[in-house]
Amino acid sequence: MPHLFDPSKVVDGKSHTKRHLEKVRTWVTKRMPPGKPPKVSCKEVLCGDPTCAPVDTVIDLLFDDQTRMVALPYEAQDVTEEVLDHCFPPADVLTAWMNGEDAAWPPPPNDELRFDVGSRVECCVGAAHWEPGTVVALWYTEEGFPPGFYAPYQVELDMGNLIFAPDDSDRCVRELISLEGLNVSDGA
Repeated sequence: MPHLFDPSKVVDGKSHTKRHLEKVRTWVTKRMPPGKPPKVSCKEVLCGDPTCAPVDTVIDLLFDDQTRMVALPYEAQDVTEEVLDHCFPPADVLTAWMNGEDAAWPPPPNDELRFDVGSRVECCVGAAHWEPGTVVALWYTEEGFPPGFYAPYQVELDMGNLIFAPDDSDRCVRELISLEGLNVSDGA
């Protein structure tokens, strides 16, 4: 006998998502250290950036004096406790936030970079336009950057401007090759 359409088997998208968001909220609440816990709000957000996940699960932690946001690059239905173990702030950071203190989260990456502070580099500042400078900071971040974004380098250009290199690649920042000490012959 052919299977007939059964409306009771259809999953309502909104209630399905709501159920998964509530599951995430419960897991987050369970991870709060002792003290006055924040109010926890979870939602899914569409991301327009082509380099990130199309839908993020965003967790807002509403403390008495501040709000903190943790974005997970997963739809709520794909968030597991293991994902939270990896992507959610640890107890010491949550305790600091509960006490009104500033604690960086997520921490800067610990990936090895090609250049050190003080390295002489060239930065691409336009189509085929490069400017020389000096690396002044590693894993640079500032207010206004997306949560968790760290630029591999902050560079002070020789012209005086401070810029950041968003990628550790030769298309963005490369070693400055000095012509000093090179034996250049005119071919004669």
